Amino acid sequence: MNHGKTDKNIESRLQSERSVIVLSALDEIKTKGNISYLPLMFDLLKSQPDLEIEKEIKNILGSLKVEEATSVIAEALQSDQYRPIRKDLITACWQNGLDYKEHLPVFVDMIIEEEWETGFEAFTVIENLKVLPKQDVIDECVIKIKNSLSEASDKKRYFLEEILALIC
Repeated sequence: MNHGKTDKNIESRLQSERSVIVLSALDEIKTKGNISYLPLMFDLLKSQPDLEIEKEIKNILGSLKVEEATSVIAEALQSDQYRPIRKDLITACWQNGLDYKEHLPVFVDMIIEEEWETGFEAFTVIENLKVLPKQDVIDECVIKIKNSLSEASDKKRYFLEEILALIC
């Protein structure tokens, strides 16, 4: 994937009722698409497509190699519109191995605010960070974590304490 505008033909094929047409559009996105298609794929995933389409979207998201995609995904994670697919988006984050360090607060929020399974996926992203963000981002996360520890369940508290150990 690269950058650029979306192709109207691909966009319309993504909205087809026929799975084979949608899958061909996804295949084209995979080979010559750009990050502008990500919100369209998020919308499609949210619409609960058939299993083959869902699997292909998750495959594409899990194999992204364009760093600019991190901002698009982080923005989607913060949007209530994509709440139903947050776990899937976060899973794609640790699978694709992109650098999400500047979005550490988003993943900390996911641990604090979302159900346990989604929090676990967010913890996995944080645990796999190769480099920590700037100190001001770390400080913001430390404050968030410390403020939420008393209200957190045992499972979430474990994740939050582990994150403190990783970033402090």
